[in-house]
Amino acid sequence: MRSLIVGALCLILLQSCGTPTVDPHSIEGKLVTTIKTNCGESTGCMIRLRDVTDFAWDRVYVFNYAVTKDQIENIIGTPFPRYEEFKRSIIFLDGGKVVYSEADPTDIEGVINDQVVFDIAARGNYKVYSSESRFEAQRKSFSRGVYFELRLIQSPPMN
Repeated sequence: MRSLIVGALCLILLQSCGTPTVDPHSIEGKLVTTIKTNCGESTGCMIRLRDVTDFAWDRVYVFNYAVTKDQIENIIGTPFPRYEEFKRSIIFLDGGKVVYSEADPTDIEGVINDQVVFDIAARGNYKVYSSESRFEAQRKSFSRGVYFELRLIQSPPMN
């Protein structure tokens, strides 16, 4: 019986150490699908976040994994109860209220396969974009797969 319990614990630990993956049903997963479908292997493909969302929003905040709940709430100006430590948060607001958020997986040592990387400065923690923002998507290869860089091309002023 003891070896069965030890074996089960080992399996749980091994599963939790697995490579993080992007959920294909998340906003990040939908972005990846859109980029792969519309851009293929090309670089310089234009996309908009609003094309992969099915809800109303006027701004989106994209945070790196190192931002705390207090920092997020201070930046977005409203409570954020769905915070998950060491995850990349993407938070959509409409009229100052959170209408959708997700905590995307991360690997603190680098990007993960199919990760979407926004143009957050090396010393920055977040970026904010309007629903009208347009991005250039570039496919990048690395030892464990591909990731996609989104560089802001056009963004109207936010009120």
